[in-house]
Amino acid sequence: MTTGLSGWHPGEQSIREKLDVDPSTQTSYLYIDCQLPDQHRIFHTTRLPFLPITTLDKSGRPWTSIAAGPKGELGFISSPSSTSSRLRMNIRVWDGEPLIENVKVFNQNNKMLIAGIGIEFSTRRRNKLAGYVTSLRQDGHTIDMEVEVNEAIGNCPKYINLRDLVPHSDTHPVVELSRLNMDADERLPEDLLNFIVENDTVFFGTTYEAAEKDQKRFPSHLGQNQRGGRPGFIRVRPSDGRTVCLPDFSGNRIYTSLGNIEATPLASMTFVSFTNGDILYLTGAARTLIGAEAQEMMPRQRVLTTLHVTGFVFVRNALPVRQRQGTEVQRSPYSPPIRLLAEEIKGGTGKLGKEVTVTLTKMELHSSDLATFTWETSSPIHIRPGQTAVLDFTDLLGVAQYSHMADWKPSSINDDRIRTWTVSSSHLSPDGTRQFSLTMREKPGGLVTTALFTIARKISQLRPEILSDSRDLELRIKLVGIAGDFILTKPEISSPPSSDSDSITSMLWIAGGIGITPFISMLSAVSSSSSDDIQWDIHLLLSTREPDVLLPLISKALKGNGNPKLHLIVEIFSHNPVNVPSVPSRKNYDVSFIDHQGRISPSTLSRVPDIASRNIYLCGPQGFEDQVVANLTDLGVNRSVIKREGFNY
Repeated sequence: MTTGLSGWHPGEQSIREKLDVDPSTQTSYLYIDCQLPDQHRIFHTTRLPFLPITTLDKSGRPWTSIAAGPKGELGFISSPSSTSSRLRMNIRVWDGEPLIENVKVFNQNNKMLIAGIGIEFSTRRRNKLAGYVTSLRQDGHTIDMEVEVNEAIGNCPKYINLRDLVPHSDTHPVVELSRLNMDADERLPEDLLNFIVENDTVFFGTTYEAAEKDQKRFPSHLGQNQRGGRPGFIRVRPSDGRTVCLPDFSGNRIYTSLGNIEATPLASMTFVSFTNGDILYLTGAARTLIGAEAQEMMPRQRVLTTLHVTGFVFVRNALPVRQRQGTEVQRSPYSPPIRLLAEEIKGGTGKLGKEVTVTLTKMELHSSDLATFTWETSSPIHIRPGQTAVLDFTDLLGVAQYSHMADWKPSSINDDRIRTWTVSSSHLSPDGTRQFSLTMREKPGGLVTTALFTIARKISQLRPEILSDSRDLELRIKLVGIAGDFILTKPEISSPPSSDSDSITSMLWIAGGIGITPFISMLSAVSSSSSDDIQWDIHLLLSTREPDVLLPLISKALKGNGNPKLHLIVEIFSHNPVNVPSVPSRKNYDVSFIDHQGRISPSTLSRVPDIASRNIYLCGPQGFEDQVVANLTDLGVNRSVIKREGFNY
């Protein structure tokens, strides 16, 4: 393959050294062609309804524009011939589009760098290009320009979310917000922060301005890329409201975007709504954080790009294509779970002040795919009922080996061997260390749960006595941290105390399946307390397919060594037979179980006494939680008072 590149430019060399990139990829710059391949030419001219492109403003800041035809139709890009590396673009721009101002750079000095990325969202095919503008003519909101392509590469498709896009000519663009140069202490408006965080795709532009000594060998150029993930994978620092944080997922290890930022710390990000056509353009100062510095910002994230926004434009109803009505987005299976910023994590940062390890001490198999594993910490830690434990299984399972694609198991690509579970019970050991239990379900194909359940089953067959005391296995792993704000806090007083009565703490707990886990921890804490001035009034609704497995866990949690004043009603909703467990007979204990056939319904919730005055906790699968929240709001409950834990970690 012909190439005009002579190696990695200084920024690319620097970032590759910092990331300790495999030396075998040292010559992968040869994949970048200095001409426009014929298949790329056909792709750009026949398959694209729009093209994200990077250009520079008069200050040298990159902006990512959306180049498209007047009606979002295919064919707004053409090529003079099948042997040319030139592309012609007939672009319809709208007020607020940065390209309108940026083309003035060409008109002033007849020189203009450009980069673009063509994406066919229905197939995940994408090709990148870079070069310079050779001619340009502007007539009002129409721009005709010709681009000489001197860099072209087919790029990694794995984080593209599939969409069925169709032309949408009925656009009415309106510039709603524009701040091309933000003040030092200015924040992005709240609506724009939400727009960013709710997005699953960003078009990411970079620039490389060569030093004079490098200009001949590594000439200045621009870059345009796309990053995708689950909605919410991009975060914004709450503390300043303008630093956008973009996690870097495992890709093709070419690192041209990060290399550009390393040499020229500027970047652009553009977000679009494929449903209503809104577009947000951002530009600013960029940095790449690596290792400990990245994890300080976003725990568990090894590489992170930040954009400190210095200018933005928000345009309503501008994108001339939309997602076809009635179709759904097909998320990329390669996208890892959402990771929050450290300053977004309540109830703990997910980090510990010093290294703590945990040793497996006990295993209990409750069913074929449900078990409790108990661990002992190497030093004292604090866990509040309902919090989660974050564990690193690298020492047990080894470091994940790099693989570009893994269609047989996409989740393995970004697997850091770190897992999070809700603590189902916790207590201090005589020496001051802490034991805690994790009740978990085996995930089909799950790397960590499969390993733990395999160990438990094998021990159950060969050495069952070790299940109750597993220390001889010496299975020791790192504890990353304790986190979570779905906790049993010091309760607000539902009824004020009087000379004749205690304060009453009224709660409604609603659990779907394994969502009972945090409530087991909370019940254990209540059962082990001996508060004289609090009357616990708890109504627990449990929807489950396996009451015979989960109810004994509740019964066990109620056998604490305290003497609380507890009034507890447990309502079980299941299509399977329910065997009501025994409960301890104890002074001040009023515990009853009621079983129902079927599911939790609006009428069920309406029968909960004083529901509007209760502290409401909800935990279960997302669909279950969403339905319960809808039912509660129909009953007049303000959704802001519903505390949710949807296992989104």
